[in-house]
Amino acid sequence: MTSAPAPRTQQAIVQTRYGGARDVLALIKDLPVVPPSAHEVQVQVRASSINPIDWHMIEGNRRLITRRRFPFTPMFDLAGVVTAVGSEVTTFSVDDRVYADNKIHGGGGTEYVNVPEDLLAHAPAGLGFAETAAIPLAAQTALTCLDRGDISPGTRIAIIGASGGVGHFAVQMARAAGAFVVGVSSAHNRDFVLKLGADEVVDRNETDLTAQYGADSFDVVIDTVGGRNQWLQARHVLRQGGRFVTISRDEDGVVTPAAIIRLLTMITVRRIQGAGKREIKYIPVFLKASRSLLRRVTALVDNGHVTPHVARTFPLTLAGLRQGIEESRAGRTAGKLVLER
Repeated sequence: MTSAPAPRTQQAIVQTRYGGARDVLALIKDLPVVPPSAHEVQVQVRASSINPIDWHMIEGNRRLITRRRFPFTPMFDLAGVVTAVGSEVTTFSVDDRVYADNKIHGGGGTEYVNVPEDLLAHAPAGLGFAETAAIPLAAQTALTCLDRGDISPGTRIAIIGASGGVGHFAVQMARAAGAFVVGVSSAHNRDFVLKLGADEVVDRNETDLTAQYGADSFDVVIDTVGGRNQWLQARHVLRQGGRFVTISRDEDGVVTPAAIIRLLTMITVRRIQGAGKREIKYIPVFLKASRSLLRRVTALVDNGHVTPHVARTFPLTLAGLRQGIEESRAGRTAGKLVLER
């Protein structure tokens, strides 16, 4: 069945200002549907997923880095069907099933959104829209962590936050790469992390990597949680030339000029600390989403190496988004939270 052309207006969840999700998100029924530009693809959104960066951006915690113009259509991850393509687009056609992390453009809360061609990929075969939408931001981040950590067969890797959105992808990808994988999570999620492919699991509430394994135990530690203690543990358990790869900061509140100075100082200090005789590398990761990176993720999914875990699905409505953000903020989700219409 061929998709019907997009209407002139649409319903959309919009952000009207910075603040809490219950205060600043609203539903409007007449947002214009804009035709795609030459290098854009118009997508009818069927599902989206929630990442911590979504509510950080809604609350304004990252406004110093990326300032939004209101009304803004939030949510970065999306999956759906192509309804129109720009004049220079050659990779996609109407009715293709696609997905993307739409970066600063957002739009996961709309009915129709334009996505730059270089961010979009064909959806993995055999997945529904909800599972597909769970993938883009978190899985691309996980794969970037493995790339920066130089994971290869036989690598011993510890993944802190192994049951979370990024962590549960990182465990599967590391396993697929032939690494020996130790996951750090709560005891409640132990069986889940083992099923993902971890060889061993450390209960973060009972012990830590230092006590469990001792010095020179790992080639790589990937930190998806943040905090000074993760770095201190890693310095002890990493072998000479080991890599500490982190997607998190010690403090995860509002980004202010002072916070940026502290972050840059922290990165510099830790690189100096690691650069002694043991040559431990401190590697912060900032995602650069792209079609090429997402295609690599797609291949891992299609080959059966990676499966997104959807912990809970909410309706892709204003109430559903508010509820999903509230659950995401609690920080206890194993896998991903998804919105689907």
